[in-house]
Amino acid sequence: MIVAIFGVLLLVNRQTGGMFEGFFMFIFPIPMVAFSAKYGWKDSLAVFVCTVLIAFLFGSFTGLFYAISMSFIGMVYGSCIHAKRDMNRTLILVMVLSAAAELLCTIALATVAGFDLNADIMAMQEGMNQVFEQAGVDIASSGILTYDYLRRMYIITTGFVGALEGLVVYYLSYAILKKLRYPIRKPQPITSYYPSKISGVIALILVFVYAYSVAKPFPNEIAQNVLQSAGMCGVIYLIFFGFIALIMVCRVYLRLPGFIGMLLTLFLTMTISYIPMLAGYLYISGNLHRILDAKMSEMSQNGSK
Repeated sequence: MIVAIFGVLLLVNRQTGGMFEGFFMFIFPIPMVAFSAKYGWKDSLAVFVCTVLIAFLFGSFTGLFYAISMSFIGMVYGSCIHAKRDMNRTLILVMVLSAAAELLCTIALATVAGFDLNADIMAMQEGMNQVFEQAGVDIASSGILTYDYLRRMYIITTGFVGALEGLVVYYLSYAILKKLRYPIRKPQPITSYYPSKISGVIALILVFVYAYSVAKPFPNEIAQNVLQSAGMCGVIYLIFFGFIALIMVCRVYLRLPGFIGMLLTLFLTMTISYIPMLAGYLYISGNLHRILDAKMSEMSQNGSK
């Protein structure tokens, strides 16, 4: 039944010419979430293989990669629910997998379909330079619209979009499972989640791998794209927790209102990404999280008094 539901979604997406593909991306994981949440990952493997096979039969070319990756994410998400894993860890896992899937799908589509991402980025750079020249702004001398900068921003944006898709999939699936009366635990505040310290070290290594691949590109284009995608996953992972850390810093030390602190943190993230990356590493692998958590607990106790 789960495979049939998945196949119907693929068939509708194909018959409509991919018109609702962006919407179906959030629906594709839900059948696998429901099945694996009830039966676990071992019994879900056979269903996942069947969804892969039916995706090849009824899926469109562009939707094939997304359908398979979303089905896999749904299986992982439901298996975590079945095993009663911590919901915050499950959220982070779903967001990381979704960001990685978005990056890999973008690269796979570009490689298989013959799209040249480099040519697209160069065209984007040329168009933006022409717009600024017509406006009388000399942006070329600042080095902001360089090819490397635009390529980096393109990859970061793609990863962030994937992470946001994972966030939507997480809460949408959670709401549907609650309506179906699945025994699912309520998620705790994200600040109460302490990620593994080794994950921060791995993410930092991936950041250095990305920086090295930018400075000295590999001759193999596929290896270059895969390494940069893995590196950007590390960048997004550190920036995500750095974003949380900087919001807590604005609240604890600067005593800024929540909305102002979020805007300031968002500005730093979009302009000087190295600051949230460093904050994210200290938050994950250092003692910054415990210090901020203790300060926030002290503030809440003083406020209650």
